[in-house]
Amino acid sequence: MRDEFVALLTSQKGYHEGRDADGTWNNIQKFSPAVPTLEWSQGEAWCATFTAWGATQTAGMADRWPITASCWNAVQWWKDNGRFTEWPVLGGPFYMGSRGQDHVGVVTGYDGQWIYTVEGNTNTSGSPQGDGVYTRQRPRRGPGSPYGYGVPDYPEGTISADPALGGVPAARVGTPQAPAESAPASDPTPARYQVNIGGLAYGYGAQGDQVTEVGRALVAAGYGDHYQEGPGPNWTDADTENYAGYQRSLGYSGQAADGVPGEASLRQLLGYLPGGAPDFPGRQYFGPGQTNDYVRQLGEQLVRKGFGGSYRVGPGPQWSDADRRAVQAYQRSQPELAGDADGYPGPLTWRLLFS
Repeated sequence: MRDEFVALLTSQKGYHEGRDADGTWNNIQKFSPAVPTLEWSQGEAWCATFTAWGATQTAGMADRWPITASCWNAVQWWKDNGRFTEWPVLGGPFYMGSRGQDHVGVVTGYDGQWIYTVEGNTNTSGSPQGDGVYTRQRPRRGPGSPYGYGVPDYPEGTISADPALGGVPAARVGTPQAPAESAPASDPTPARYQVNIGGLAYGYGAQGDQVTEVGRALVAAGYGDHYQEGPGPNWTDADTENYAGYQRSLGYSGQAADGVPGEASLRQLLGYLPGGAPDFPGRQYFGPGQTNDYVRQLGEQLVRKGFGGSYRVGPGPQWSDADRRAVQAYQRSQPELAGDADGYPGPLTWRLLFS
């Protein structure tokens, strides 16, 4: 039940609420009308409604979760049922604010420093008044950490860092959990699971240009020693081991340095987070005679967006007419850019392309 629930919520990543005529996000979304008794919440903050939707859509779970649009009421429901803790709970809700009243999401994993989450009505900065469904990484302690966690009554049992609930120090949904007392002192096998960041897969078995991009960035950062071939578009144990070395260089340890990217380390490695726009480097990097990594980054994103038909070879770091035609095709597809489709990226083209 836990894995099914989390997988359902995570499948909604990238979904956005509606906009008013002036472009303002308006809290109009598909979840409120789909939850019996919460139809009235359309147009209101919908983070709690999103989790309630997931519970009503997962067989056998509606009675195990507070069906409410209020974070405050949800916290009281967990407390009234004696199922609230200050420790992370796998597949359980976390609540933000001085009393848990501001925001809620669901824990998809945790370690000694972080919780990994899926959340509705947030954004790339973690706002409690955002625009869509995102996966995030939040600190377990200190500023920006949760007020507390609900403890769902999963039939397969509870996995939590709470010593009173088993004291599992780190866990992720979909990863088999060994009892703490029987866990081996070390595991020589590299981590073999995937995460989804910005709609792209990372980790063992992932395929695509995003894998090559990470490999190249690792080599550039000095963490490519495990490659015998590559980096390439197929994530292998070599990618995992190289990425683990990079994570350790950032101060991560234990499961947080298992070689599978998290949002924070990936943003630091690439300079941007997939699913969010990297900073626009400047118009001077694009045009005839320019050769730089920004040109390659632009081309690879155009291909991901389905505008790579102009390329016979590449994309690569050297600006070509194929880049100009691909940019122009993308600009013509966007109402905001159609009147200025010159084939050269500016700040707006860049932001929309990487959003």
